[in-house]
Amino acid sequence: MIRVSIIGSYNYKALIMILVALVFCTGLLASPAAASARGQEVHLVPAVYVFGDSTVDVGNNQYLPGNSALQLPYGIDFPHSRPTGRFSNGYNVADFVAKLVGFKRSPPAYLSLTPRMSSQIFRGFRGANYASGGSGILDTTGNSITLTKQIEYFAATRSKMLAINSGAADELLSKSLFLISDGGNDLFAFLSQNRTASEVPSLYADMLSNYTRHIATLYSLGARRLGIVDVAPIGCVPAIRVTSPDGEHKCVESANALARGFNNALRSLLANLTSSSSSSGSGNGNKLPGLRYSVGSSYNVVSYFTAHPAAAGFRDVASACCGGGRLNAQTGCTPNATYCGNRNDHLFWDAVHGTQATSRKGAAAIFYAPVATGFATPINFKQLVSS
Repeated sequence: MIRVSIIGSYNYKALIMILVALVFCTGLLASPAAASARGQEVHLVPAVYVFGDSTVDVGNNQYLPGNSALQLPYGIDFPHSRPTGRFSNGYNVADFVAKLVGFKRSPPAYLSLTPRMSSQIFRGFRGANYASGGSGILDTTGNSITLTKQIEYFAATRSKMLAINSGAADELLSKSLFLISDGGNDLFAFLSQNRTASEVPSLYADMLSNYTRHIATLYSLGARRLGIVDVAPIGCVPAIRVTSPDGEHKCVESANALARGFNNALRSLLANLTSSSSSSGSGNGNKLPGLRYSVGSSYNVVSYFTAHPAAAGFRDVASACCGGGRLNAQTGCTPNATYCGNRNDHLFWDAVHGTQATSRKGAAAIFYAPVATGFATPINFKQLVSS
């Protein structure tokens, strides 16, 4: 049985999801990006800087030596049906968060920057995306751009910004949104190695130690607004469900418990780093003064989608849209794979990643939903960027 730590009755939660959907569908018309009748962009933050794994990677992995670029049907619902390096049928969470703060386009992949684009980034335009599919909080996770390296890339960006206008750069960075979505791959790796329950505390300690270091480094580089996405209920993804004889009907609770435990520890870590801050999330603590944060609960959002698919607008929350075999999760989403006709009614695109529809609804939930829903804490993303 999935335990969803969301306050309120089913009807209340369903109402919230309906309101979130309406706000997103109509809100984009009244969003900062469309606030001007002339179509001029108006932003809640000057720039967005993105770090993490495949949930927010917009194409960096395509530029890594030895990495083969994702092919169709990845990107089939992206404009012009072209694969972009996103692990999705279309846009991902980073894209929708960028739109919600007023940008027409998501910050570009750092490794894709041309000289002209670099010049714009160094002047603080839009931000940049350093995320890399397969990365983890631990540097030993995956074979991609580590989170440590991603932050080093950002430090290089900041140095160029300071060389152009140091005062303006510091002000811009302090008001920008730093979006981090990572941790799932560390837990997947732990599960794949058949580690024991007695080793979980050590895993959490290593992850939290690294996360503390990463946050402190970003803070030293000027970050003051952190939008952190926690780990989804990994026991609900098709790749894990397919390992269970009951996978068609329920998630694997032991895997979900691993994610839940880390997420709880992450919240405690962030509260400790801003220990003197108010309940509204303002950072006046001694450790990282001025730091504000919001944790978008991918765990609670996806758990809600899974427990109440109809209310969330999904028909299939167990199997992958693209793949093959049982739950479409036994073979990969390759050019020859079968894929569903209506991607909007599937929670999962491939055996691990959500569909564009999931990313859109999830981003709207962590951005707009009241804190009482459990979809974001201690404030939602809208409150974070509006302060």
